[in-house]
Amino acid sequence: MTAKSETKVEVDLLVDPIGELVTSRHRRGPARGQAMAEIERIKDGAIAIRDGEIVLSGKRDQVLSRIADRSACTVVAAGDRLVSPGLVDPHTHLVFGGDRADEFMMRCQGKTYAEIAEAGGGIVASMRGTRSASLADLVASGRRRLDRMLAHGTTTCEVKTGYGLDRESELRMLTAILDLDAEHAVDLVPTFLPAHAVPPGKSRGEYVEDIVSDILPAAARLLDERGLARHSIYVDVFCDRGYFTLADTEAIFEKALSLGMRLKVHADEFESLGATALAAEKGAASADHLLAITDQDIDRLAGSGTVAVLLPGTSFYLNLKEHAPARQLIEAGAAVAVGSDYNPGSCHIFSLPMIMGLSCLHLGLKVEEALTAMTVNAAFAVGAGDRIGQLSEGYQADIVIWDVGRLEEIPYNMGFNPVGTIIKKGRVVPAS
Repeated sequence: MTAKSETKVEVDLLVDPIGELVTSRHRRGPARGQAMAEIERIKDGAIAIRDGEIVLSGKRDQVLSRIADRSACTVVAAGDRLVSPGLVDPHTHLVFGGDRADEFMMRCQGKTYAEIAEAGGGIVASMRGTRSASLADLVASGRRRLDRMLAHGTTTCEVKTGYGLDRESELRMLTAILDLDAEHAVDLVPTFLPAHAVPPGKSRGEYVEDIVSDILPAAARLLDERGLARHSIYVDVFCDRGYFTLADTEAIFEKALSLGMRLKVHADEFESLGATALAAEKGAASADHLLAITDQDIDRLAGSGTVAVLLPGTSFYLNLKEHAPARQLIEAGAAVAVGSDYNPGSCHIFSLPMIMGLSCLHLGLKVEEALTAMTVNAAFAVGAGDRIGQLSEGYQADIVIWDVGRLEEIPYNMGFNPVGTIIKKGRVVPAS
C-alpha cells in the first residue's frame, strides 16, 4: 500500500482477510521485459473499496488501520485463499451463430485449417450461421458465453465482429456486442472486424472497397446514434496469407483513423506480410497471434506502444507444433499480453485459467509473467490500463477470489475451475 498519509477513509466493501494478494502495479504503461515477472505477492493482505473503486490495498494491518468505520462496510472473507485482479481477455470472437463442432472432428482426422476453409468451413461457415441469427439470438447466446467467462474469472473482455461479412450482418453483430456491454457484468471492449474473410460472391478488392466506402462509415453512424464515442471502438483486419494484404490493411486503417476509431490487427499467424510493422507505425493498440513474426518486427514491437497479444489456446486447439515466440518478445522488451481467442472454430476455449496453463506450458511464461499478461498488459491492449488490471488505489474494484492458496495453483489445476468469488466494480456478482 502506497499511502501518503494516515488519513482515515470511508469504505463500503472490505476483502479481509486475504491469504495471498497478487498484483502487478504498472500505471504508466504495460510491463516489459523483466518487469513482467515483478509482481507483488502480499501475505495476509486486505483490500478496501468505496463506490466500486479500490481505496486501499496491501498488508492487512496497514489497510485496517486506515478504515474510518469497519462496522459500516460489508466484509468478504477470502480466508487463506489467493486474491488477484479480475482477468482481462484482450482477444475474443464470442458473438456468433451456429457452431463448428464437425470441423473439430475433421481436424482430429488430420485436416488442416486451410483445407477446412477451402471445403466451405472456417470463418465462412460461421458467416452462414451468424447471418441467419437474429439480434435476439446473438445477444442470448452471447449472454450465456459471458456468464461462463465470468465464472472463470474474466471481468473484462474484448469482443470482435467478423462473422457477418456484409454491412447488415456486421452492424447486427456490433449492436449485439453493445447491447451485451450495457446489460452484462463483464465489461466489453468492441472491435469491428469486417475484414475477417472475403465473403462468397465478392472479390477481395470489391469487399475492401465496401468496407472502406460503406461498412466502416455505417459503423461510425451507429456509434453516433447510440451516443458512443467513435474512439470507443477498435477496427481490426486479418492480414495474412489467403485473407487480406498489407495494402488492404493500410487502406482500412487509414479509413478507420479518419473516422476517429482505434486500431488492432491479426498479424503473422501463418505468414509475415508486414502487418506488425504497420501496426507499430500506426499506433495500433495490439498486434495479435504473431506465430510467424520476424526478428525485425519483434524489435519494432519492442520499440513501440503496440502490445503483442499471444493466443496459445489457438495453437493448442489446432494441434500446431508452432507457438508465438513469447520469450524472445519479452527479452526484446515488447509488452506481451495473453488472450483466449475464444471463437467457434479455431479455439473454442473461454477459460483464462486454462489459457494461463497453456501460456506456461507452450509459451514458456513464468506464472508471474502470465498473470501480468492477463491483467495489466491485457488491460493496456484494450485501452483500459489506466482503470483496470491491477489492485491499486484508484482502480476499478474487479477482483477474483480463487479457491486456491497460491498463484502457481492456477495453471497447475487446468482440469477444473479454480474461481471462488467474483467482485465486479465493488459488488459481489454471481459467478455461474
